[in-house]
Amino acid sequence: MNILILYGSSEGQTAQIAQRITELIREKGHQVTVQSGDDLPGGFAVDDFDAAIIGGSIHMGKYQPYVKAFIRAHCKWLSSVPAALFTVCMAVSSRHAKDRAAARAYGERLLKETGWRPVLIETFAGAVKYTRYGFITRFVMKQISKREGGSTDTSCDHEYTDWAEVERFVEAFLARIGERAAQPA
Repeated sequence: MNILILYGSSEGQTAQIAQRITELIREKGHQVTVQSGDDLPGGFAVDDFDAAIIGGSIHMGKYQPYVKAFIRAHCKWLSSVPAALFTVCMAVSSRHAKDRAAARAYGERLLKETGWRPVLIETFAGAVKYTRYGFITRFVMKQISKREGGSTDTSCDHEYTDWAEVERFVEAFLARIGERAAQPA
C-alpha cells in the first residue's frame, strides 16, 4: 500500500514520531510519503494514496491550523480510506486522570469539528523542549513539569514519548489495513 503520513509539529517531537511511524511501516513493506503539513507542495494529490495517518501536536489547546485545514479539505477522502489520527500532548502523561482525559479529548473534539471518523486514534506524550522555548514558555513549562513531577532542568530537553506505544499504534493501524484489504470489493 501507498500510505501518506502528514503531520504538524511545533518543536519537532511530532515530526520525530511521524518519522518513527514511517520507518515501522516501511519495515513492513509499504510505501510511505511523510510530509509536514506546513510544507505541502502545489498539486498535492491525496488520491495517489491508499491510506493515511494524520498527526498534530497540541499547543495552547490547539492543533496547528494547517493540520485542521488539511483534514477539512480532504475529509471525504480520509473517510474513504483506512486513516488514523495521532495527537501529541504532554498532558496525556499527567499524574492526574482528569488531565489525561482532557489530553485525549483533543482528538475527539477535532473529529467532531471536522466530521472525520478515522479507524484509529491515539494520543502520545511528546517532549519538553526547554532549549527551544523563549523565557516565558520555559518558565511556564518548568512550573508545569514541577507540578507533574517531571524534570525542571532547563539546560536540556526531556522526551516523554513512549516509543513502544507508538509501535503498538502502527501495528494496530496495519492490522486495520489488512482487515480492509481482506474485505470483498
